Amino acid sequence: MDLSQLRIGQIAEIEKVDAGPALQGRLRALNVSPGKRVRALRLAPFGGGIMLDAEGVRLALRMSLAKKIQIGLREIEN
Repeated sequence: MDLSQLRIGQIAEIEKVDAGPALQGRLRALNVSPGKRVRALRLAPFGGGIMLDAEGVRLALRMSLAKKIQIGLREIEN
């Protein structure tokens, strides 16, 4: 499952980021890296993007980038 499939309120753990080293570094600085938890806050209409809380950091990602981030859903939702 990838990050673009996450629904509002769902919590997931990032398993893999399929991007180049420069982009992985930028995402890591925003708490988007393997082992980190993210929660979907909002979805833009027409597949425009997703707003996330990544362990205290709020950010928005384009859906094309979200599709490169593999996740595993968490059973416990806060």
